[in-house]
Amino acid sequence: MVKLLTIVVSQEPEKINLAIGFSKRQKDKGHEVRLLFFGPSESAIADNPELAKQVAESFPGAERPKACVFVAERANIKEKLSKMADLLPAGEFITDSIEKGYTPITF
Repeated sequence: MVKLLTIVVSQEPEKINLAIGFSKRQKDKGHEVRLLFFGPSESAIADNPELAKQVAESFPGAERPKACVFVAERANIKEKLSKMADLLPAGEFITDSIEKGYTPITF
């Protein structure tokens, strides 16, 4: 089994769609997948209802993606973003994931 940490930084909807689709397909194949929205991607998903819906449908319940709480606070999107992702310090999450054997891939 492969352990993947998908880090989405891009604000471009096409790249975000690609990252979500890739991550969901890998998860559906039985791989362990962690999905993190970081930086510009956080505002993009918070402000785009289509992307928000795709995130919610692709990663429901306990499998919710993560997003950086500090970026969300600075961008004033914490409330919106917390409806679709768990907010936490991204740097700690990335380091923890790598320590646990996850391979990072970025979009």
